[in-house]
Amino acid sequence: MLSPLNVVLSLVLVIHAVVSRDDQRTAQAISTLLADSKCPATIVVSDDSPRHYSEGLVNTFINMQSNPIILPETSDGSQKGRHREPTCQNAVIFGRQITTLASLYRAIKSQFYVNNAMVVARFTPEDAVRLLFDIQDEKVFVLLEKNGRDLELYSWKANNKTSSVIIRSQSNVTLTRDRSLNLSGRHLMIGTLVYPPSIIIDTARGIQGIEPSIIETLAHNLKFTYEFIQTSPNEMWGEIFGTADNRTFTGLLGMLVRKEVDIAAGELYISSLRLPYVDYTDIYNFGYESFLVPAPRPYGKWTALFYSFTWPTWLATIVSAFVVIVMLRFAAACSARYSGTTSNDVFADFQYCCLYVIGNLSNVQVQPQNITSGSNRTFLIGWLFATLILSTGYRSGLISYMTFPFTPPAIDTLQQLVDSPLQKVAFGGFFKSILMNSTNELEKEIGEQLIPHYNLTGMFLSLETGSSAIESSLNNLLYMAATMYPTTSAGPRVHLIKENLVPAWVAFGLQKNSQLKPYFDKEIQRLIESGLVEHHRTTFAKKLDKWNPKKANDRISFSLDSLQGAFYLLGVGIVASIVVFIVEIGSASKVFKVMSK
Repeated sequence: MLSPLNVVLSLVLVIHAVVSRDDQRTAQAISTLLADSKCPATIVVSDDSPRHYSEGLVNTFINMQSNPIILPETSDGSQKGRHREPTCQNAVIFGRQITTLASLYRAIKSQFYVNNAMVVARFTPEDAVRLLFDIQDEKVFVLLEKNGRDLELYSWKANNKTSSVIIRSQSNVTLTRDRSLNLSGRHLMIGTLVYPPSIIIDTARGIQGIEPSIIETLAHNLKFTYEFIQTSPNEMWGEIFGTADNRTFTGLLGMLVRKEVDIAAGELYISSLRLPYVDYTDIYNFGYESFLVPAPRPYGKWTALFYSFTWPTWLATIVSAFVVIVMLRFAAACSARYSGTTSNDVFADFQYCCLYVIGNLSNVQVQPQNITSGSNRTFLIGWLFATLILSTGYRSGLISYMTFPFTPPAIDTLQQLVDSPLQKVAFGGFFKSILMNSTNELEKEIGEQLIPHYNLTGMFLSLETGSSAIESSLNNLLYMAATMYPTTSAGPRVHLIKENLVPAWVAFGLQKNSQLKPYFDKEIQRLIESGLVEHHRTTFAKKLDKWNPKKANDRISFSLDSLQGAFYLLGVGIVASIVVFIVEIGSASKVFKVMSK
């Protein structure tokens, strides 16, 4: 008969043998599940103290491996800032406390490029599912140990579901992931805004534009459904307010941070200011910012009288006329002095010299018959040739400006914009902060002048006042100019400056550490390579029509509008002649009274 001590020892040996057999089976299952990986090493971590690395299941698994084993010095994330290993590693986490496993995995992921992570624990299936939803990573698998029973393997899918498989003895189950990039009908919430042509919201035709078309193609290829949620029109992309301990996020940025939407669409620029709070898909477009300014208005037709010449030409002409008058009068005076007579030299009269020069400039060349001075004759030869060129040029310019509108030069450079009195307006303060932090002094100066506006439609309506310059993306400016301010027969109403600024990458916004990123990145690259992204962009793109004055009238004829300068000049001449006539009558009456006495 066995003593009680022997019975206890026998039970301990039996239990130890059973436990050892279970550890052996579990360790073998872990090794089999990770066998297809090409990673050179395996990370082994426990959420308990390091001394457990040499005990039980952990020790059994380590002794079974042929690849190198990495045992991190700490497992609490204190080495979070360490440089990540350049090659992939598998990770096996032996867990005892479910509350610490999620943070433990994130600490490992911050130090290593983890290919697959296996959490081995003795939790309930409900705890395993809760852990997977907390981590939400398809690279993580949870293996539940069951003493004397089959093992259970749980995994998380991108369609917000979990799957499980029972691993029986001698099972050949391997870790596999869905390589088809299929979201299995997951329903995604997409935050958006009104920002044509990227996003066009029409009550009759629904949501259209470049990005809705791309998302429709992505949904078809990735097998997901979606619905749009529009952010506040006064918030749009959103801004960040507050200090590091108490930050507030608005617009699309806030919807992503608060996890109200899965994706943000609306020509979202990749910015270092947003990167700490959200992720981005791969870049699908490259954008620029620019300014839309009021188009310069044509000058009145009457201005053709003096715009035919530039001001230096006018100055040279006037100086030349004065010099000719003086020279003609001087030559005539000298001729009379040496000949002793002035009766046959018409240029002895100063008034005649003035009228003669003006007549030449006006192409009314009534030549005097009696010119006795050789110097006058020689001088007149040069003058008449000069007036021929001047009068021909003036008539050509006059006809040109009477038939085609003449406008002042438009603003085409950023420096011209800075120097102009126009108010520079942009939506919100995001772009202002970008420019203020720029290393380019000109961009900084523009940033200082920018005035934030919080109504997109109202911002573009301010162009009608003629005192504002509107900043936005190039695509948006072209679309709004073509739809709100189309070119008319009278000419363009707005003008897009030629110089752009702040090139930026355009992508879709995602929640931080979103598991949708690998799906969207790969499919977006396929769309770019196939040309579908460019196709969707050109489908909704708008371009400003080039204004052609001949387009409205096939036959050009002079109208009262074209000839208004002549009538204005005639009116001025009539008024001036009446004034002179009154002065002459007054002077003649005084002379008559004096003579009558």
